[in-house]
Amino acid sequence: MMNLDRFTMISNEVVEFRSTYFPEEKPTLVDSSIGTDPPAPKVDVEITATERKDIGTQTGGSPRHMAANCDEGKLSNWLRRVYPLVEEELSFGITEVCDMYDECDDSSDGFTVRMHQELKLQNTDPADTSRKRNMGAAAWLSVLTRNAPILVLASSSHHEAWCDHIFASITVFTPRRDSYGSVQWVELCSNPVKACIESLETNPFNKDMFAGGTVSGDVYIWHYELNLRNEQNSFSELFSETTDFGKVVDMAWIRLNPLTKDFGLLSCHSDGIVLLWKVGKHIGKDKIFRITPQGTSGKAIILTRISTISNSEFVVGTVDGGILLCSLTQLIPIGASDGGERSGSSPAVVKRNHFAPTIIELKSHSFAVTTLLKKENARQKFLVSCDITGEVFFHDITDVINSAPPIIIKMPLPFKNRIACTDDMRFILSPNNDGMLEIYRIDDGSQENVGESKLRGKPSLIRASSNGKWIITGPYDGGFIIYFVEREE
Repeated sequence: MMNLDRFTMISNEVVEFRSTYFPEEKPTLVDSSIGTDPPAPKVDVEITATERKDIGTQTGGSPRHMAANCDEGKLSNWLRRVYPLVEEELSFGITEVCDMYDECDDSSDGFTVRMHQELKLQNTDPADTSRKRNMGAAAWLSVLTRNAPILVLASSSHHEAWCDHIFASITVFTPRRDSYGSVQWVELCSNPVKACIESLETNPFNKDMFAGGTVSGDVYIWHYELNLRNEQNSFSELFSETTDFGKVVDMAWIRLNPLTKDFGLLSCHSDGIVLLWKVGKHIGKDKIFRITPQGTSGKAIILTRISTISNSEFVVGTVDGGILLCSLTQLIPIGASDGGERSGSSPAVVKRNHFAPTIIELKSHSFAVTTLLKKENARQKFLVSCDITGEVFFHDITDVINSAPPIIIKMPLPFKNRIACTDDMRFILSPNNDGMLEIYRIDDGSQENVGESKLRGKPSLIRASSNGKWIITGPYDGGFIIYFVEREE
C-alpha cells in the first residue's frame, strides 16, 4: 500500500535553464586543442599550371629530344668493352662507406709487403772477385712447406758470350722452418753449367720442371723431385744442348696440345731467333722461327723478352721498343735469303724447320722492352709490357683483331730493368737501388719504398711466386732479397 505522507499539494517555483541556441545568430566555434584564439579564415587559392622551361634552352626545344648523329658501330664496341667491367664491379656488392670523421688510410686495401730474408751466393771464381755480379736469374718451383716454394738462383758479372765460364752454376734453395717457426731458405745443392745463366723459367704445367738459358746460347731443362718416403731431394738435369744462335735472353713454356701432356719450350735469342723445343717422352728441337716484321727486311732485330699468351701465340719485345704478336698456326717456310731471290743468284734453298711466323705489331714503346707479363681474369686477357723508362702498357688481348688501344701508365724514374704486377693489376713492383722495393699503386699513382738493406747495387730481376706470396729481387753483387706479400682475402 502506497505511503501518501511523502507527497504534498504545494506547487514550487519553476527552475529555468535558458537555451544557448539563437536562430538569428551564428555561433563562433573554437577548438580547445589549439588555444582560445579563433582560427584564421580559410581562403581557397586558385592553382594555375606553370610550364617548366630549361634555362639553357630558352630559345628552343630541349636537345635531349632532338635526333643526334651517332656512330652505332663505335657505340656498340664501347658498350661491349664497358659492360663486362660494369657487371664485374656490380658483382662485388655495395662498397662500404667510409665515415667522413674516421681516418681512412691505404692499409684498408689489405696489401702489405715486408722484407723476409737475404740470400748470398758465394763467388767460386777466384779470377772474378773484382767484378760486380750484377746479372742474375731466379725461378720459383713447386710449393714445399707453408706456402713457400723451392727457389733456384744464379748470378754472374756482365760479360760477353766468348768469356770463360768454368765456374758457372745454378743453386737450389729449399724452405725450412727455423727455431722460431718462420720459413727460411737454406742451400740444398749447386749444379754446374756450361756458361753463365741468363734466364730461368718454371714450367707452369709441371712446377717441378724448369729451364735455363745461358749467354752462350745453351738450353737446359732440369727436374726436381722429393721422395716422400725418406724425404730425400732429387735434382737432375733432363736435357741440355748448345745452339748456334745468340745468348738466351728469355724463355717461356707453352702447351702445344691441351689434350696431351706434351709441352713446348720457347727460347728467345738476342739475334732475332726463337726456338721451339718439344718436351715429352723425348726432348728435342722442333722449329726455328726468325722474327722479321714487315718493313724491316735487311735490318737486324734484337729481341729482349718473350711471353706466351695462348696455345698457339707468343709475344716478343725488342730493343727498339717493338711488341710483336706471333702465331704458330700460320707459318711461312724461309730459306737462306728469307724465301726470296737475290739478283744474279739462284733461288734460296728452304731450310728444314725454319719458319717466319705471321706477326701482328701491337703498340710499341719508345725504348727497349724490359718486361712482358700475361694477366688473365674470368673475362679478359691482358699483356703487361714495360720499357726501360718505366712506361707500362696494358694491352687487352682478349680479341687481338678488334683490340682497344692499351692503357698507358708512366712510372716515375729511375729506370726499370724489370717489374712485377699483382694479379688484380692494382700494384706494380719494381726493384730499386740498394735493396729498396718500389711499390706503385695504379689507381691513384701513389708510390712507396719498402725495405732497408745493407746490400748495394742496382738489381736486374724481380720474380713473384705463382701463389703471389713471395717476391725475390737481385742480384746485389751476388745477394738477393726475399719479400713476403700479405693480402687479406
